[in-house]
Amino acid sequence: MQSEHLGNVHPGWVLGGWLVAIATTSATFLVLVGTGMVGPERQDALGFGVAVAVGFFAAGLFVGLRWSEAPILHAVALTLTSIVVLLAIDLTGAGRGFAAAESVPVALATLLIQFAAAALGGRMGRRMVSGRVGAGG
Repeated sequence: MQSEHLGNVHPGWVLGGWLVAIATTSATFLVLVGTGMVGPERQDALGFGVAVAVGFFAAGLFVGLRWSEAPILHAVALTLTSIVVLLAIDLTGAGRGFAAAESVPVALATLLIQFAAAALGGRMGRRMVSGRVGAGG
């Protein structure tokens, strides 16, 4: 039985998971640039998408392993945290948030990747904690 209730969402794990996501995304993108798979001078959507997916999967896995209740709602909260941070960046006038996005579809695709990866990671973490990982588990 799933425990997808708002009362099971822990803000501390959401914030910690979001920090894990940003750190892992940055490290993954740095590795992609270092290996030459992504050029530092050009915008590479595929490399960026892969880095975001890896980062938010790691965040979902982290939250799922540490706090296995409500993995999908934690994924939603991780994505909403990204939206809040981007809006705060826009309001401060730094020009790197939503205003810097080339188009709305790029921003929406990035948020969808964040949610999907965090949800998959959270579900995997929950399955690992409950001992249901494996073939047919």
